[in-house]
Amino acid sequence: MAVLYRKYRPQTFADVLSQKPIVRTLTNQVKSGSFAHAYLFTGSRGVGKTSVARILAKAVNCLHQAPTTPSRQGGTPLLKEEGNTALGDACGVCEVCKQIEAGKFLDLVEIDAASNTGVDNIRDLIEHVKFSPTSGKYKVFIIDEVHMLSKGAFNALLKTLEEPPKHAVFILATTEINKVPPTIISRTQRFDFKAYAPAELKSLLEKICAEENFKISGEVLDLVAQNAEGGARDALSLLDKVMSLGSEPGLEESQALLGITDIAVCEKLLELIALGKAAEIPGFFSALAERGADYTILNRDFLEYSRKALVFKVTDGQQGFNLSDDHTRKLRDLAGKFSLNEIIFVIRLFLKSYKDLAGAPAAEIPMLLAALEAGLKKSALSSSASVPSRPTSVPQSGIPLRGASDEESRDMSSSVNHEPVSTPSFAEAMEGKRPNIQESIVIEEAGEAMTLPEVRQVWPKVIEKIKAINSPLASLLRNGELLDVLGSKIILGVKFLFNKQNLEHPKNFTLICETFEQVAGKKMAVSAQVIKQEEVRIDTAQALSNALQVFGGELIE
Repeated sequence: MAVLYRKYRPQTFADVLSQKPIVRTLTNQVKSGSFAHAYLFTGSRGVGKTSVARILAKAVNCLHQAPTTPSRQGGTPLLKEEGNTALGDACGVCEVCKQIEAGKFLDLVEIDAASNTGVDNIRDLIEHVKFSPTSGKYKVFIIDEVHMLSKGAFNALLKTLEEPPKHAVFILATTEINKVPPTIISRTQRFDFKAYAPAELKSLLEKICAEENFKISGEVLDLVAQNAEGGARDALSLLDKVMSLGSEPGLEESQALLGITDIAVCEKLLELIALGKAAEIPGFFSALAERGADYTILNRDFLEYSRKALVFKVTDGQQGFNLSDDHTRKLRDLAGKFSLNEIIFVIRLFLKSYKDLAGAPAAEIPMLLAALEAGLKKSALSSSASVPSRPTSVPQSGIPLRGASDEESRDMSSSVNHEPVSTPSFAEAMEGKRPNIQESIVIEEAGEAMTLPEVRQVWPKVIEKIKAINSPLASLLRNGELLDVLGSKIILGVKFLFNKQNLEHPKNFTLICETFEQVAGKKMAVSAQVIKQEEVRIDTAQALSNALQVFGGELIE
């Protein structure tokens, strides 16, 4: 049995899926006899470039174009575009059309530029151009993947494209128009083939399944159409594989066979991150593990979906994708839940997890960590944003998160206002000086006030409870000094600036406040203040004496 993309390859212009402006232009040119001597077809793979080139070759050589002749032998077109006419189209039944369909027409020459890249290959072609057609009206030369030609080959082709014999027609096809020299493009008539929308591909697949008498669910067809990346050939190749599962294949087994991820899985994971539901992420991955998910494929597909969200955010929805209306609405909703820097942060995390997959003891770990980190970060920002308004807010921690630079980590909290803080210079640090920061920020003015003795009484219990959750944070609180209580704000003295930044990181700040409320039953906020310290003086003589004792030396002068 022939594979589907060969069996259902368009044979006439009426069979071509979409590409209506191109089809109309070419049929009008054939009808009027004013077609160009050189064409350039560009577009992504599987959108009909080579098929249309062969149809054009048939149309210009067809012995009789009959408007009532069926476009496919023994049947009608699978998809007949409204407004198309058989005038200007190939009949499909004459000797020339049959020979071209069978690949036996001597006046149609197809060259794969990927394997014929050199000057000699093009020179042979140019020699062939000089001879008149054997049995047709025109000699048609189709050069596929023309961008693969060498610079010398393009130069050799240039003159022939500019002044070809009257009996010659060139059709160049490429997926990378940017690699085709402008001198070549300017000597051709260019047509840009668009990628097919999922709805168009699904309609084509439904018609083919009906013709093949194959029962298949709509969700499986959606899966195939969404993952064909806008190409009809890819869609038919994927459908061919699904058909091998037998009648009425299931969604999960189709996904496993095709090695692709349902877009709904990517939507769900990004939604969990967007809502900061870190607690639900492990269960999400456990469900995937039970289904035998391939995490390499899942990570790759999630990165692609996140890229779509990023582009959608940057272009404000102006950049479209080959998604259904429902999935487009979902993408818009998810993109709206992130700031631009947050989406970039998420993508960087999953890029790192993709790199870490090869060395991980379990394939699930890198992606799970990336998802949890992204979810926790989003949750911390949401908690911070829910704190009542205040003159100035909690400064961002100086600790970079995994997968992001310091600057990117700070950008993640673009919704949090920063207070300028001074940091010691390198010279000051070498001289033993501490930063002199007198003023602390105001965290929150809400809740019932407590006295300093009352706070000191419950403080050890607060630290002990935090220790079970975050031991380093508990140690930092234990080493701090309770200085004062101003209204509902606890002033905690610390020695260094980075201690202050760590304590007032949104995640740590939230944990301290919530734990204090659980222990004391009152809402209090914590503000860190770097304690002013006198300049540290070094006793040079004593330091020198200690060094001599260690190294067993003696002072000469």
